[in-house]
Order: sequence, then structure tokens, then C-alpha cells
Amino acid sequence: MEIPAEPITPEFIEEMVDRVVSKLTAKLDQLDISMDYIAAALLDTDAAGIGARQMQRGRFGGGKSHLGQAAPQSKDTK
Repeated sequence: MEIPAEPITPEFIEEMVDRVVSKLTAKLDQLDISMDYIAAALLDTDAAGIGARQMQRGRFGGGKSHLGQAAPQSKDTK
């Protein structure tokens, strides 16, 4: 990237920030799609369905998470 010959203005900075945000957003969208394919493979479902559910219910699906809960204990374990 070339440094402009004229002084750096707030408009120039805003334009550069917009470009960076746009590029980052595009990469994050690509990453999200890739994660949908991984989740689909693990859940034996299709990635389009996962993407559709995310759009409909939000990223975490509105369901309860198993994170933070104790692992179930077997009756045979002592």
C-alpha cells in the first residue's frame, strides 16, 4: 500500500477502515460456511440445513448448551 502524498484525512482513514472491515467480513463468512460443512459431517446432516437453522434460530440455535454441565455419571462407576 502506498502512502498518499497528501495529508491523511479522516475520510481517508474511514475509507481504509471500511476496506479492512469489508475484507474481514468476507473471510469470516467463508470461515462460517466451512464450519457449517464440518458440523454437517460430524452430525451426519447437510451444511445447507445447518446454515438455514442458523439464519432462522441464530448461531447457537436457541437450545440449551451442554457446556458447563457435569458429565453424566454411570451407575457402574464407583
